Amino acid sequence: MIDIHVHLGKIYSVSRAFKGTIEVTIDDLISYMDENEIDIVCLLSLPGKVDPYVDAYLAEEVLKASKKYPDRIIPFCAVDPRNPRFKERIRALVKKGCRGFGEYKVKLKVNDERSLKVYEICSELKIPVLLHIDNTYNPDIYKLEYVLEHFKDTIFILHGPGWWKYISANVDPREDYPRGKIIPGGKVEEILSEYRNAYADISAHSGYNALNRDRAYARKFVEEFYDRILYGTDFPCLAPDGTQYGPNRKHIDLLRELRLSKEVLEYVTSENALKLLTL
Repeated sequence: MIDIHVHLGKIYSVSRAFKGTIEVTIDDLISYMDENEIDIVCLLSLPGKVDPYVDAYLAEEVLKASKKYPDRIIPFCAVDPRNPRFKERIRALVKKGCRGFGEYKVKLKVNDERSLKVYEICSELKIPVLLHIDNTYNPDIYKLEYVLEHFKDTIFILHGPGWWKYISANVDPREDYPRGKIIPGGKVEEILSEYRNAYADISAHSGYNALNRDRAYARKFVEEFYDRILYGTDFPCLAPDGTQYGPNRKHIDLLRELRLSKEVLEYVTSENALKLLTL
């Protein structure tokens, strides 16, 4: 099994069920992996202190951690294109061993000219881009289509409430985690049908909520797009109930409860990531 989306560092709780701060180390990550039969993780960095609730590892720290467990941890880098010499930095980090770019979380439109230069470099270096989308970071899903069309050789792994709430055709743009039955024909369906370079990361509350709110639809959705859906948790982030994604097994239990075929489950939990990362 491969978890496509994990972090290390500090998490500040926003859950009513948990107060305070947790700090997660490399030993905590390996313990989570061993206890949950996770063979490999993609350890993501952030392009600076971008989130008031998360103080995650930066690219250099991710690279250092990955060298302790090179067979189990795949490092991703993230660089803010508003910083000088960002192109050279991305190339240098990839040369040092980063196998992907992300989590890309910046307060720029998803099709901002500076971000387009990032996607261009990732295309040149043949690494996937894991993109967080919400109303603040990399909005919006409609502008995303321009990106997917103009960078067809770049793989985009899509994540966040600004992606997953559009799994339904009826969307209130102001609501990050909608509930209730899903109306087929949403923008997520449309994009996955149209663009072979678009993949969906089911991690965090956004991915979990999208698949859990209407399980009958979710089963059909996963079966249709099984070759473009990636298992992830967003460990060590906290769920609304105060439990920790990854150790709480919410995402893997949900997939199994959808009664997917063994083949579909294997694609989502390992085969798709193996292909993208050329493992």
